[in-house]
Amino acid sequence: MILNDGTIMRMVGEGFLISENFDASSLTPNGYDLRVDVIDIQGKQCTECEIKPMRHFLVSTIEILNMPEDTVGMIWTRSTFARKGIIGSFGAIDAGYHGNLTLSFFNAGIGLNLKRGERIAQIVFMKMNENAERPYHMRSGNYQHSRGLVREPQASNKDGDHNLPSQ
Repeated sequence: MILNDGTIMRMVGEGFLISENFDASSLTPNGYDLRVDVIDIQGKQCTECEIKPMRHFLVSTIEILNMPEDTVGMIWTRSTFARKGIIGSFGAIDAGYHGNLTLSFFNAGIGLNLKRGERIAQIVFMKMNENAERPYHMRSGNYQHSRGLVREPQASNKDGDHNLPSQ
């Protein structure tokens, strides 16, 4: 079942789905538009930059997610950017995940100016039939509690705690 705007608002109020930096103007009837925080083009980071044609780039989100153990997120590039030739490659946001996201894009179109705060992708939240038996933090959890732009999985210690990048 896909969550509607009213359910998303209620769950956000309870500290789930988007636990930090929620912006009601980004709410859609059946999801939420994620906003650009930091952009990374070939290792160079900026908050406003030109994305040249035929370039891969990463974007971290302003929003911090807190996924319940019975909810998964699916992400799509917003049509505004898709029509300009921006292609996104995303996996599912697993039940139990907490942190911001680093999204991968490719500019197959013409040059594009991108800046912090722009709505670049939509996340749709779906309820599973029951809680995951092994939610994200009990599996690999490589990106659990991510903050900022993360290019590589975080190293774990033997207890499964993750070393967070400094900001």
